[in-house]
Amino acid sequence: MWKKNFPDYRSYTSNNNDYRIDDFSELLRYVNHLASHKLGYPVSLLTYLGIVNNKILGIKSGTLANVLLNNVGDPFKDSETSLLEVKKHEREIIAILEKFYGLPLNEARGYVTTGGTEGNFAALWWSKRYLINQSLDTLIQKDNLIKLQQKEEQELETKLAKIPTNNYPDRIKYLQKTINIKNSIAENKNITQQLLTPTVFYCKNHTHYSIPKISEILRLNTRPVASNEDGSINLNDFKKEILLHTGAYPYSPVIAIANIGTTITGAIDNVPGMKQILTEMMTVPNYTIHMDGALTGFVLPIVKPFGNVANYFDAIGVNTLAVSAHKYPGLSQPCGIILAQKDFFNKAFEKSERSIEYVGNIVDVTITGSRSGLNVLMFYNALLSLGLDKNTNKLTKMVNENIENANYLYKKLIEIYGPEKIHYPHHFNVSFPRPSQELAKKYQLMLTGNNATICVLTNATKRLIDQFIKDLKFEKENTMTNTTIVGYTIQTLTEEYEKSAIDLFVKSFCDSEPITKHLRVSYQEYEPFAREVIQKAIKEGMSKIALDKQNRVIACAVAEDLADPFIPHVAHYPKLKSVFAFLRELSKPFLYGKKFIKGKIAHVWIAAVDPTYRGKGLSTEIDIACVEAAARKGYDFAYAEFTSELSERVTSQFKLLQLCNKINYNDFRWENDTKPFKGLQGTATSYVATIRPGVKLDSLPHCYTVSEKY
Repeated sequence: MWKKNFPDYRSYTSNNNDYRIDDFSELLRYVNHLASHKLGYPVSLLTYLGIVNNKILGIKSGTLANVLLNNVGDPFKDSETSLLEVKKHEREIIAILEKFYGLPLNEARGYVTTGGTEGNFAALWWSKRYLINQSLDTLIQKDNLIKLQQKEEQELETKLAKIPTNNYPDRIKYLQKTINIKNSIAENKNITQQLLTPTVFYCKNHTHYSIPKISEILRLNTRPVASNEDGSINLNDFKKEILLHTGAYPYSPVIAIANIGTTITGAIDNVPGMKQILTEMMTVPNYTIHMDGALTGFVLPIVKPFGNVANYFDAIGVNTLAVSAHKYPGLSQPCGIILAQKDFFNKAFEKSERSIEYVGNIVDVTITGSRSGLNVLMFYNALLSLGLDKNTNKLTKMVNENIENANYLYKKLIEIYGPEKIHYPHHFNVSFPRPSQELAKKYQLMLTGNNATICVLTNATKRLIDQFIKDLKFEKENTMTNTTIVGYTIQTLTEEYEKSAIDLFVKSFCDSEPITKHLRVSYQEYEPFAREVIQKAIKEGMSKIALDKQNRVIACAVAEDLADPFIPHVAHYPKLKSVFAFLRELSKPFLYGKKFIKGKIAHVWIAAVDPTYRGKGLSTEIDIACVEAAARKGYDFAYAEFTSELSERVTSQFKLLQLCNKINYNDFRWENDTKPFKGLQGTATSYVATIRPGVKLDSLPHCYTVSEKY
């Protein structure tokens, strides 16, 4: 039988032996035999039968890629009758990596995953089970105690009910006993809940996005920790957070997440330092450490961030490691592996009842259950192609070339931008000022805020780097610096940015807006109005801002529901009376006599841009972002007044648009027939536009009712 004849890679010492050819050929014959006799399991094998032809995808019929290979559950137990599996290869992968990471023979457990997220999921799930099983005796003791106390509580309440109401001494005595027992029950329940709910500590803004998501699914508490400048976890803050945690929740176990190569900076956390803090700070050693090594985890023994380490689990004190195989070594399908020490794994599943009877009582220690056997074969083939079944020579050479090319890119970028703008903190990732979106798309750069990042792996050859540098230089030399803005983000206006938004609002309108500037309104006179507007905008959550690298608001577009408009408190800013009168006159043709229905028309009525960024399209972009957000909320139309010809240019972005009114500043008459803007050249306009596909202007009457008196 094929499984019995499968070779052990350790038995091959000659570099000339490539037993994959015979192995895969024998496996294919075995699989074909199984497929031709399959009756029991609910899979129809349409590709194997040729009904679904995968030739268009480059997959030939009669190959291992064209038949279902399904590894179900724990790879260390073969199925009894579901035989279309390749668990032997999966165990060989674990055996190769076991030796690679320095674990003793047969001391590693794990399985091949769909990638880093599933690896993290399994690690947190296993850790939760491990920590709970560690505290199982205490949990059982507390549960039994709670049951006894609840019985005692019922007896006390029964006795209390029988005591005459005028027997105050006995009633007080039994009432106090009842209160005491209730408090004790609550305390024991709290301890039980803490033991059942570990807390996950992770590096804020740098740990993989899957960790908070997984924690939410597994009902784990989370506690973010500050990062260092390079993206690694700040040990001082980690120590502080552990101290606060143990003080507030002394029974809650800890799951610490250590990053082994963050996505953007490539930072590697100081795992031994984290271990030392946990050992010193936790009165009870109820914690685990998980290494999220999505990229750099695979080459950990090559780059050696912790020096020469014999065993990457025991020596630095970790329990689990997750790696993404499509990142390194670089499989063509999303794939990864989760590894753990045998003792930890057995403890996590010692009370498991998750066996799958119909495939032979296999314990399902995996997240997905059924797993791709083809991915397993691809991973196994990649490890053997790198020669990891024999030594690390080929992988070491490859990693050194990656680092050499990353240094080459780093030096080339310094020639363009200077050393202060280029960041190369760790092995593969080099960050630099964000180029155009077109260039970022062409080379598929990672974009975050002001920066772009290149991850220099084996595909990033010097030839490709030179090609990119040539394009970057051409773009930099041929793009006028005043036509693009580099490094800003657009997001919803929140309380965090209130002060910065008010400051931009005040300065923009007092210094640049025609009618406000004409009236010579001071910052102090305008500020109360700006504050009221921004505070209402924050509450409604419809307004947008652009932030620079320092998180300063450089552009703002204020929106509201036209059914609930801002009502100015004119007494707070009397110098603006004529401005409000002007705006009322401008909006009169559209607003007069109508009662608007909520959620139909968005009023985008204020836009401001920092002078440094004007003339570069940011005003249009922030307005459009505001309008698009309103459209996503279900608004059909946007109404806006423009008191500046520059801001009016945004109207060119709308296909269905209607001019509602237009007033010359100089022609506007107010109280006693005065002209508050006499001599001011220019006009103000108001428009309404459709903002959702399929909406026509003639459906506007459905958005309001008209009062009978008009």
